[in-house]
Amino acid sequence: MDTTEGESKDQWLLDGTLGLLVAYNLIFILDVISGSASWGQWAGAAMAFINERRGWVTLFECIAALSLFADLVVRFDAYEARWRNLRIAGVGLALAGLVFKAFTFYLDSAYLE
Repeated sequence: MDTTEGESKDQWLLDGTLGLLVAYNLIFILDVISGSASWGQWAGAAMAFINERRGWVTLFECIAALSLFADLVVRFDAYEARWRNLRIAGVGLALAGLVFKAFTFYLDSAYLE
């Protein structure tokens, strides 16, 4: 396999993972903001589906967010300057979402149940 082909496949996987984590966190934020409003029912339905698989989703989210952070630190200079700030914001949203969801789902459930 050519090295550039392997690097492009790795980059595609990292970009796809970042896109999925950002979309997941945006759905979570929309679900929190909408509450029980009719315009946010689809976000509530998506989060209800995810809540049934909370342990696995959190495990994969943790691995993906930490992998993206490590990739950002190691290959920071390899990213084009025009996309670098967007990538930093996406990885920051993924990490902040992971920490926030850890507090809301696990610490809240430990004290209230």
